[in-house]
Amino acid sequence: MTHVLIVSGGSHLHDMLRDADPDIRTSVICRASALPLVGGIGENRAVIVLADDTPLAGWLAAARRLHQEHPVDRVAAFSEIDQERAAAVAERLRVPCHRLRTVRLAQDKARMRRHLRAAGIEDVPHLQSADLAELAAFQEAVGGAVVLKPTSGRASVGVAVARTPAELPGALAATGTRVPRLDPSPPLAEAFVPGPEYSVEAVTADGTHHVLAVTEKFKDEATKVETGHVMPARVSPDTERRIVAHVRTVLDSLSVTLGPTHTEVIVGPDGPVTVETHLRIGGDEILHLVRDVAGVDIYELWARQFAGRSVAGDPGLAARRDSPVYDGAAAIAYLAPDLRGRLVRIDGWDEVRALDGVRDARQLLPDGTELTGLHSSYARLAHVRVHAGTPDAAVALAQKAVSLLRPVTEHPRRP
Repeated sequence: MTHVLIVSGGSHLHDMLRDADPDIRTSVICRASALPLVGGIGENRAVIVLADDTPLAGWLAAARRLHQEHPVDRVAAFSEIDQERAAAVAERLRVPCHRLRTVRLAQDKARMRRHLRAAGIEDVPHLQSADLAELAAFQEAVGGAVVLKPTSGRASVGVAVARTPAELPGALAATGTRVPRLDPSPPLAEAFVPGPEYSVEAVTADGTHHVLAVTEKFKDEATKVETGHVMPARVSPDTERRIVAHVRTVLDSLSVTLGPTHTEVIVGPDGPVTVETHLRIGGDEILHLVRDVAGVDIYELWARQFAGRSVAGDPGLAARRDSPVYDGAAAIAYLAPDLRGRLVRIDGWDEVRALDGVRDARQLLPDGTELTGLHSSYARLAHVRVHAGTPDAAVALAQKAVSLLRPVTEHPRRP
């Protein structure tokens, strides 16, 4: 009998983990706000709920008490914001999970930048500071545009580009935007690297980083909010090989040993440069894009790994041990206008769903939402996901479909 301690939420992934093997038993430690995300709550041996502001020492103490009564064999963490707690618990209990050092490198962008520089992998000029004078001096030293972002963040919240010194104050203010369910973190300035951006979707098993896909990304130039993706990326075979090789080097350097990763890179003038990496599946329906073009269910593989089962022999992974293999192309496009006012409704759904190749079309913000502009991924109104024979055809279909959606807004009348 294997006892797996799941740290925080994950919803149906909890059930998938238990379904991976009849000899699996689970317990959960979670934040109070994550309790609704605990799947099959009655199927657990124990469920421990902690206040959201409980310090790490409290999590370790709770895990230790559980371990004394019900010895834990493995620790699982499906929620990115609780991965550091999970890794710390696993380290204290001396059971398998992600390494604590790996999690901290992945989640702290400044720490990752320093690590990659020390490892000789890449050297992006950067400065962690909230002081406008220091940032201005940094921009002058860089001699061009800089990107400002929270040191720990997600969903493009607080990301801004300052191309001139006059734009620095506004960019610095943007980094203070609160990231949902994350504590505030210091601003990080980086030299702007020009070039197209991609992400690499991989699963690490038995020491090998199996790359399932390279994804091409589309972003709003002003806010850097992602407005779409296509898989596979429209790059030459040589460029894809360089991207894949670079990401594998980065993952090796970070000592990633298991599970899915989502690594964003820019192919700049001197080659691929890491934007950030995550020890999880990519957002924005990338899970479904991978299913559509690779036939691989990353969720299932992830659950099996945390259950302690090897997935290296999975046919979908084995076929991609050396490089990605695709069946057609998939794309997603977002309705992401820079609107303000109250969202009354979105028209055009019947026309969109009638298009051949549309796999999913969904409204993301409910009617009645007060729109405050395109400030993050959380401000996008809807998405359309499609499948087609080629990347160009998939992009054209997704963009055509999303163009048929017509948001209707209203503004309060002035007295």
